[in-house]
Amino acid sequence: MLKRPGRVGVSAAVAAIVAVVLWGGYGRHWPWMGISGRTATLWDWLHLLLLPAAFGLLPLLLSRRTRMRPRRKLLALVATVVLALIVAAGYAVPWSWTGFEGNRLWDWLELLALPLAVAMVPVVPELRSRWGSRYWVFAAAALAVFVAIVIGGYVGNWSWTSFRGNTLWDWLHLMLLPLLLPTVIVPALVPVASSRLIIVEEPEPSASEADRSPQVSELAG
Repeated sequence: MLKRPGRVGVSAAVAAIVAVVLWGGYGRHWPWMGISGRTATLWDWLHLLLLPAAFGLLPLLLSRRTRMRPRRKLLALVATVVLALIVAAGYAVPWSWTGFEGNRLWDWLELLALPLAVAMVPVVPELRSRWGSRYWVFAAAALAVFVAIVIGGYVGNWSWTSFRGNTLWDWLHLMLLPLLLPTVIVPALVPVASSRLIIVEEPEPSASEADRSPQVSELAG
Protein backbone atom coordinates (compact mmCIF):
# COMPACT_ATOMS: atom_id res chain seq x y z
CA MET A 1 0.00 0.00 0.00
CA LEU A 2 1.32 3.43 -0.94
CA LYS A 3 2.40 5.74 1.85
CA ARG A 4 1.08 9.28 2.08
CA PRO A 5 3.82 10.92 -0.07
CA GLY A 6 3.30 8.24 -2.71
CA ARG A 7 -0.46 8.76 -2.72
CA VAL A 8 0.01 12.51 -3.04
CA GLY A 9 2.39 12.01 -5.97
CA VAL A 10 0.02 9.62 -7.76
CA SER A 11 -2.94 11.96 -7.18
CA ALA A 12 -0.95 14.91 -8.54
CA ALA A 13 0.08 12.93 -11.62
CA VAL A 14 -3.51 11.84 -12.30
CA ALA A 15 -4.76 15.42 -11.85
CA ALA A 16 -2.10 16.67 -14.28
CA ILE A 17 -3.07 14.07 -16.90
CA VAL A 18 -6.76 14.93 -16.56
CA ALA A 19 -5.97 18.65 -16.90
CA VAL A 20 -3.92 18.05 -20.07
CA VAL A 21 -6.67 15.88 -21.58
CA LEU A 22 -9.38 18.45 -20.85
CA TRP A 23 -7.24 21.37 -22.03
CA GLY A 24 -6.09 19.62 -25.20
CA GLY A 25 -9.50 18.21 -26.06
CA TYR A 26 -11.89 21.01 -25.15
CA GLY A 27 -9.54 24.00 -25.25
CA ARG A 28 -7.12 23.28 -28.10
CA HIS A 29 -9.36 20.84 -30.01
CA TRP A 30 -6.56 18.40 -30.77
CA PRO A 31 -8.21 16.11 -33.37
CA TRP A 32 -6.23 13.00 -32.37
CA MET A 33 -7.91 13.06 -28.96
CA GLY A 34 -11.42 12.87 -30.34
CA ILE A 35 -12.65 14.87 -27.35
CA SER A 36 -14.84 17.94 -27.82
CA GLY A 37 -18.13 19.39 -26.67
CA ARG A 38 -19.94 17.29 -29.27
CA THR A 39 -18.13 13.97 -28.97
CA ALA A 40 -17.51 13.85 -25.21
CA THR A 41 -20.43 15.27 -23.26
CA LEU A 42 -21.07 14.56 -19.60
CA TRP A 43 -23.27 11.65 -20.69
CA ASP A 44 -20.33 10.16 -22.62
CA TRP A 45 -18.00 10.60 -19.62
CA LEU A 46 -20.52 8.80 -17.40
CA HIS A 47 -20.60 5.89 -19.85
CA LEU A 48 -16.80 5.79 -19.82
CA LEU A 49 -16.09 6.17 -16.10
CA LEU A 50 -19.09 4.97 -14.09
CA LEU A 51 -18.48 1.22 -14.35
CA PRO A 52 -14.67 1.38 -13.81
CA ALA A 53 -15.29 3.66 -10.81
CA ALA A 54 -17.74 1.13 -9.34
CA PHE A 55 -15.21 -1.70 -9.74
CA GLY A 56 -12.45 0.52 -8.36
CA LEU A 57 -14.44 1.23 -5.20
CA LEU A 58 -15.47 -2.41 -4.76
CA PRO A 59 -12.42 -3.48 -2.67
CA LEU A 60 -12.97 -0.48 -0.40
CA LEU A 61 -16.67 -1.27 -0.04
CA LEU A 62 -15.95 -4.95 0.68
CA SER A 63 -13.53 -4.14 3.49
CA ARG A 64 -15.14 -4.86 6.85
CA ARG A 65 -12.96 -2.23 8.46
CA THR A 66 -14.31 0.47 6.17
CA ARG A 67 -16.97 2.64 7.74
CA MET A 68 -18.56 5.60 6.04
CA ARG A 69 -17.87 8.60 8.24
CA PRO A 70 -20.54 11.30 8.62
CA ARG A 71 -18.41 13.76 6.65
CA ARG A 72 -18.09 11.33 3.74
CA LYS A 73 -21.79 10.55 3.89
CA LEU A 74 -22.49 14.28 3.66
CA LEU A 75 -20.13 14.66 0.69
CA ALA A 76 -21.78 11.70 -1.07
CA LEU A 77 -25.22 13.20 -0.44
CA VAL A 78 -24.13 16.61 -1.75
CA ALA A 79 -22.60 15.01 -4.86
CA THR A 80 -25.82 13.07 -5.50
CA VAL A 81 -27.97 16.21 -5.14
CA VAL A 82 -25.66 18.21 -7.43
CA LEU A 83 -25.76 15.47 -10.07
CA ALA A 84 -29.57 15.31 -9.83
CA LEU A 85 -29.79 19.08 -10.34
CA ILE A 86 -27.45 18.90 -13.34
CA VAL A 87 -29.57 16.11 -14.84
CA ALA A 88 -32.76 18.14 -14.32
CA ALA A 89 -31.17 21.24 -15.85
CA GLY A 90 -29.73 19.17 -18.70
CA TYR A 91 -33.27 18.26 -19.75
CA ALA A 92 -35.09 21.47 -18.79
CA VAL A 93 -32.73 24.22 -20.02
CA PRO A 94 -31.36 22.22 -21.95
CA TRP A 95 -27.57 22.25 -21.48
CA SER A 96 -26.01 20.73 -24.57
CA TRP A 97 -22.73 19.99 -22.78
CA THR A 98 -24.49 17.45 -20.56
CA GLY A 99 -25.69 15.35 -23.49
CA PHE A 100 -28.74 14.32 -21.48
CA GLU A 101 -31.37 15.62 -23.90
CA GLY A 102 -32.76 12.82 -26.03
CA ASN A 103 -31.84 10.05 -23.61
CA ARG A 104 -34.84 8.17 -22.25
CA LEU A 105 -35.41 5.76 -19.37
CA TRP A 106 -34.06 2.82 -21.38
CA ASP A 107 -30.79 4.70 -21.94
CA TRP A 108 -30.48 5.44 -18.21
CA LEU A 109 -31.06 1.76 -17.43
CA GLU A 110 -28.26 0.84 -19.83
CA LEU A 111 -26.01 3.38 -18.10
CA LEU A 112 -26.79 2.54 -14.47
CA ALA A 113 -27.83 -1.13 -14.27
CA LEU A 114 -24.40 -2.78 -14.15
CA PRO A 115 -22.61 -0.12 -12.01
CA LEU A 116 -25.46 -0.27 -9.47
CA ALA A 117 -25.23 -4.07 -9.44
CA VAL A 118 -21.51 -3.85 -8.72
CA ALA A 119 -22.14 -1.34 -5.93
CA MET A 120 -24.80 -3.65 -4.46
CA VAL A 121 -22.37 -6.58 -4.10
CA PRO A 122 -21.22 -5.63 -0.55
CA VAL A 123 -24.79 -4.85 0.53
CA VAL A 124 -26.41 -8.14 -0.51
CA PRO A 125 -25.10 -10.30 2.41
CA GLU A 126 -26.29 -7.72 4.94
CA LEU A 127 -29.68 -7.48 3.25
CA ARG A 128 -30.04 -11.25 3.33
CA SER A 129 -29.33 -11.36 7.06
CA ARG A 130 -31.77 -8.54 7.83
CA TRP A 131 -34.45 -9.36 5.26
CA GLY A 132 -37.91 -9.20 6.74
CA SER A 133 -41.52 -8.34 5.97
CA ARG A 134 -40.71 -4.64 5.62
CA TYR A 135 -38.21 -5.37 2.85
CA TRP A 136 -40.66 -7.68 1.11
CA VAL A 137 -43.24 -4.87 1.05
CA PHE A 138 -40.72 -2.40 -0.32
CA ALA A 139 -39.48 -4.85 -2.97
CA ALA A 140 -43.04 -5.71 -4.03
CA ALA A 141 -43.95 -2.03 -4.32
CA ALA A 142 -40.82 -1.24 -6.36
CA LEU A 143 -41.48 -4.22 -8.65
CA ALA A 144 -45.12 -3.18 -9.12
CA VAL A 145 -44.08 0.36 -10.09
CA PHE A 146 -41.48 -0.96 -12.52
CA VAL A 147 -43.94 -3.39 -14.14
CA ALA A 148 -46.50 -0.57 -14.47
CA ILE A 149 -43.88 1.60 -16.22
CA VAL A 150 -42.92 -1.24 -18.55
CA ILE A 151 -46.59 -1.87 -19.45
CA GLY A 152 -47.13 1.84 -19.99
CA GLY A 153 -44.04 1.99 -22.18
CA TYR A 154 -45.24 -0.79 -24.46
CA VAL A 155 -49.04 -0.50 -24.33
CA GLY A 156 -49.39 3.21 -23.70
CA ASN A 157 -46.39 4.07 -25.88
CA TRP A 158 -44.90 6.39 -23.26
CA SER A 159 -42.16 7.99 -25.31
CA TRP A 160 -40.07 8.99 -22.27
CA THR A 161 -39.44 5.32 -21.50
CA SER A 162 -38.22 4.34 -25.00
CA PHE A 163 -39.23 0.76 -24.16
CA ARG A 164 -41.29 0.16 -27.28
CA GLY A 165 -39.28 -1.66 -29.89
CA ASN A 166 -37.03 -3.43 -27.39
CA THR A 167 -37.49 -7.20 -27.49
CA LEU A 168 -36.90 -9.87 -24.86
CA TRP A 169 -33.40 -10.29 -26.26
CA ASP A 170 -32.69 -6.61 -25.53
CA TRP A 171 -33.97 -7.00 -21.98
CA LEU A 172 -31.71 -10.03 -21.46
CA HIS A 173 -28.73 -7.99 -22.65
CA LEU A 174 -29.71 -5.22 -20.26
CA MET A 175 -30.65 -7.08 -17.08
CA LEU A 176 -29.10 -10.56 -17.09
CA LEU A 177 -25.62 -9.72 -15.77
CA PRO A 178 -26.76 -6.96 -13.36
CA LEU A 179 -29.26 -9.38 -11.79
CA LEU A 180 -26.94 -12.38 -11.66
CA LEU A 181 -23.86 -10.55 -10.35
CA PRO A 182 -24.97 -9.74 -6.78
CA THR A 183 -27.51 -12.57 -6.39
CA VAL A 184 -25.80 -15.63 -7.93
CA ILE A 185 -22.25 -15.03 -9.15
CA VAL A 186 -20.73 -13.33 -6.09
CA PRO A 187 -22.44 -15.60 -3.49
CA ALA A 188 -21.13 -18.62 -5.43
CA LEU A 189 -17.58 -17.24 -5.59
CA VAL A 190 -17.28 -16.17 -1.94
CA PRO A 191 -16.98 -19.73 -0.51
CA VAL A 192 -14.40 -20.60 -3.17
CA ALA A 193 -12.36 -17.51 -2.37
CA SER A 194 -12.64 -18.16 1.37
CA SER A 195 -11.40 -21.75 1.00
CA ARG A 196 -8.28 -20.50 -0.79
CA LEU A 197 -7.27 -18.12 1.98
CA ILE A 198 -3.93 -18.91 3.57
CA ILE A 199 -4.40 -19.43 7.27
CA VAL A 200 -1.38 -18.15 9.15
CA GLU A 201 -0.92 -20.27 12.25
CA GLU A 202 0.60 -18.85 15.37
CA PRO A 203 4.20 -20.08 15.87
CA GLU A 204 4.66 -22.68 18.57
CA PRO A 205 6.52 -21.45 21.66
CA SER A 206 10.21 -22.21 21.74
CA ALA A 207 11.76 -24.55 24.33
CA SER A 208 13.04 -21.66 26.46
CA GLU A 209 9.60 -20.04 26.49
CA ALA A 210 8.02 -23.37 27.39
CA ASP A 211 10.48 -23.77 30.28
CA ARG A 212 9.75 -20.29 31.58
CA SER A 213 5.98 -20.62 31.46
CA PRO A 214 5.63 -23.00 34.47
CA GLN A 215 7.87 -20.70 36.51
CA VAL A 216 5.75 -17.70 35.60
CA SER A 217 2.59 -19.55 36.57
CA GLU A 218 4.12 -20.56 39.92
CA LEU A 219 5.16 -17.01 40.66
CA ALA A 220 1.71 -15.80 39.75
CA GLY A 221 0.22 -18.32 42.12
